[in-house]
Amino acid sequence: MRVIDLTRPMEEGMPVYPGDPLFRARPVAEHETDGFRVTELSFGTHTGTHIDFPFHFFQDGEQADAFGPEAFYLKSAALDVSDELEKYRYGSLPPVILPELLEPFAPVFSEVEAVVLKTGWSRPIADRRQISVSEPVGGREEFPDRNAEFTAFPSFLPETADWLAEQPIRLLGLETPSLSALAHYSPEDGPLPPSANRRSESDEILFYHADAEAHRILLGRIPPLFILENLLIPDDLPAIRLSQADNGEGVLFTLAAFPLRLVGGDASPVRAVAILDR
Repeated sequence: MRVIDLTRPMEEGMPVYPGDPLFRARPVAEHETDGFRVTELSFGTHTGTHIDFPFHFFQDGEQADAFGPEAFYLKSAALDVSDELEKYRYGSLPPVILPELLEPFAPVFSEVEAVVLKTGWSRPIADRRQISVSEPVGGREEFPDRNAEFTAFPSFLPETADWLAEQPIRLLGLETPSLSALAHYSPEDGPLPPSANRRSESDEILFYHADAEAHRILLGRIPPLFILENLLIPDDLPAIRLSQADNGEGVLFTLAAFPLRLVGGDASPVRAVAILDR
């Protein structure tokens, strides 16, 4: 058996989504004075590698403690779309994940309970740290640099979420901090995918709500399709490429990503690992 860690480290200075609480670790007992160590932690539920639950977007949605641990121990496959993404770049927009990018992998979706999308996005930012912090804004501290980590990552359209919601999987794993960065789109950014033009007459309306709409589609499915975000995917995680997708064959593994049993939890950090049978 081989275990591959897919989890981002949690530490002070780590990047958080703009507007989310910063990660804090404050010692409240020290070895020198108390003979033991106790640390007070403070962080948002969407910090680091985490799972979103329906309560994140639905007031009456299921919360973290509504699901047993078996829901997060799943037969899985990683799909490598990193070589294909540049075909789906429009103007200065980040790469757009359209249904036609994922449709060739349909045989794989029918064989597994969870899919991890390998885009290569976590590779260049694996060791990035955010050292400085800004002043609190509106009672919350803001991530000071809305850089490419949060504004240019490969992004889902709602129509892609519609396609995913029809698949039999129970969990979608992503390297990115959310489903879509396209809320930051403006028409000056360049042309849109043809399918997006078919979807809406108003570019601004389409993209301003892309991230929220995609979340609602997946988390609102019955049963919900869990979203596992901000994975750290190493190069040695076996993944199925497009050339292998037509027969559903490839290296499968068990994904274990157990959340905290948070009463009222809209999301929870997890320790995500891929377990491979040698």
